[in-house]
Amino acid sequence: MDTNLAIAGRARAGDPLTAAELDELASMDVLSLGMLADDVRRARVGGSVTYRRVLEVDGAEGAAGAAGAEVRIIALGASLSDTVTRVRSWRERIGRSVQLTGFSLADLVDSATKGWGPLTDVLRQLRTAGLDAIVEAPVDRLQDPASALQACQDAAMPVGCLSFEKPTTGSHVTRLLAVRAIGDRFPSITTVAPLPRQQSVALPTTGYDDVRVVALARLALPGLPNIQVDWAQYGPKLAQVALTFGASDLDRVSASDDDSLGRRRTAVADVTRNITAAGFVPVERSVSQ
Repeated sequence: MDTNLAIAGRARAGDPLTAAELDELASMDVLSLGMLADDVRRARVGGSVTYRRVLEVDGAEGAAGAAGAEVRIIALGASLSDTVTRVRSWRERIGRSVQLTGFSLADLVDSATKGWGPLTDVLRQLRTAGLDAIVEAPVDRLQDPASALQACQDAAMPVGCLSFEKPTTGSHVTRLLAVRAIGDRFPSITTVAPLPRQQSVALPTTGYDDVRVVALARLALPGLPNIQVDWAQYGPKLAQVALTFGASDLDRVSASDDDSLGRRRTAVADVTRNITAAGFVPVERSVSQ
């Protein structure tokens, strides 16, 4: 299908497209869709691609490689007290100059409803203990995303990105428009990760499907400048292609390097080489406060 020039012009101008307009774009061939999304992302964020080195930790072990990286606590503790202690322990270990993040907002909501107390109070305790931000808000798991994100705002707890936990069985456009409404209400959130965090055995996606979703996210979400792809989950090859389909940020680049294969094969060398090969300028996101 040929590109609708009027819709493409509105997309390039940063106008919020309607569901019908996005459905029409979604029916385009994938290469034309990708070219349009690339035009829009270059106009929106320029020629740089940001990436974040992340050291994922659980419990009290695993600090090796933390220098210069975001430290991300993977799982909640068995109780609020245990979780607060875990956050405080990591904050004391890494100091104030390194960003400490953790957890899914959906997991915190579940724990709050199962006895931890009001969500805002839980978030304030984590903030006081030293947590800088919640990693993600999976909008497909949150029954009331707006209320959960309002609690974060009330607790002065930033949220790293809006995300999806599972592949959709319905319309990608409908899903992205729901994210746009959330983003409009909470403009402090600037990043969306449109590809699912979990791979479905029953509904597997393909690279073709994945880059189409990335492109649609770029076109549907003019208010969210950062379209993010998980480097660790989706791998260098798909992540690199996604950059040419509208993505502008790579998450979960390894913070530790196995230099046994030489310096050209370290994590940072690998990600910067892939970004440069795609025609962009790599920029590591700062983890300082």
